[in-house]
This record gives sequence, C-alpha cells and structure tokens, in this order.
Amino acid sequence: MPDSETKPQTLSPKRYNRVERVLVFAVVMFIAALGYALLLIFQPQNLSDIGMGEDPAHPVKARDLPQVFSKALEGSYLLRITEEEINAYLEKTLAARQGGALAGVVTLEKVLVRLENERAEIIMVRKCAGRILTTSMWVMIEQTEDDQGTVETHIDPTGGPMGLLPFMDRGGRFGRLVVPQGFLHLVQSSFARLAGLYPEEIRLGLEEMARIRIEEGALVLDPRHDQGADVMDF
Repeated sequence: MPDSETKPQTLSPKRYNRVERVLVFAVVMFIAALGYALLLIFQPQNLSDIGMGEDPAHPVKARDLPQVFSKALEGSYLLRITEEEINAYLEKTLAARQGGALAGVVTLEKVLVRLENERAEIIMVRKCAGRILTTSMWVMIEQTEDDQGTVETHIDPTGGPMGLLPFMDRGGRFGRLVVPQGFLHLVQSSFARLAGLYPEEIRLGLEEMARIRIEEGALVLDPRHDQGADVMDF
C-alpha cells in the first residue's frame, strides 16, 4: 500500500491563542524592563554616604598627595589615606587640570571615590541641561609577586560577581543601574582621560607601593618590600 500523505500540523485555535498571549506578555515585560532600566540610568546614584570632607564640624584639608606618597616611599613607612582626603584632593585639583568647566551641553562637575572592602568605586558626576547624571566604575587591586620578590600591581575594572548573575562581573553603575563589566566599554575612554590627569599620583600611590589594601573608607599603602611580621599581617 502506498504511504499516506503526511498532513502538515497546524496549531489549534486554542493553542494559537495561548502562544500569542505568551509572546505579548514577553514583549510587554521586555518594554517594561527597558523602561525601568532607563529610569534608573537617568537617576543619579545616592552620594550621601561618601566622605567628602565637607562637614563644617570636621573639615578635611586637602593634602598634597604626591608629596605624601613620596615621603612614605622615602621613609619606608605605612600610609593610610582616607576617603575624605582623596575626595578633597580631587575637588581641589580636578577643575584646574581639566582646564575649568568643559564647554558644551554636558559638563563634568566632580569626581568622587567611594572606598569599600577590597574595592573602590570611581564616580563621575556630570550635569546635562541642568540635570545631574552619574556614571561609575568599580576597580579592584590585584598584586602578584615573583620568585625575586618583584611585586606587580594590576588594576582590574570590576566590582566582583553580580548578585543575581554570579557568572558575570559587575562593572559599574549608570545612574542607579548596576551594569555588567562589558558595558564599561561605553565609558572607558572617559575614565582613561581622567586617569591621564593624574599620572604622578597613580605612579607613586599605586605602582610604586609594595602592598595595597582597600578597606571601608580608606586606602592603606605600604612601600616596604621586606617580609617582616608586621608586613605579613598587612
């Protein structure tokens, strides 16, 4: 007997309606998620927890950090720089180094640093059409030592694994939205230009130091290359 012709399968009206509802729901959820993400991006992150040294009762005077780093290197002693001191120094030097307020629609108002346990968040505060916008990048310090005792310092643009997506590293925040590390490519040039304004501070405060630790509210630097008991506890 000849094989019977195979009839093409078609969705029943009931099943078709179910698939259609699922697709519509998925599209609606995608649009809602996109809208919520845009809302977070255009809301500046909360900066009230950052030490800026602006408390009238406890004002922080900006020290000459390159000189402070140089003295620590020459004297070979441990140095602790607070979050307030770093931000006071940035407040004092940034405008002069970038040539004043940049012309155009978007201006860079200030740069702040938030120091957390084992990581730092570098935050750019911009103003666009009278509205404050923030963009940030997390960094972590990784140091390796070879058999000859030479220490190499690497600055990794990461804030550690993302909470809900532990297989991805968090990179920074666009407004209040935490973004994966890959999104930093969109703002990498801005942070590279910022680093270019402070080559001496980066060289003395990071590259020349033997041991670096980021803790809550402070950056701890040690130029000593010996492995004494106090250094081992660093």
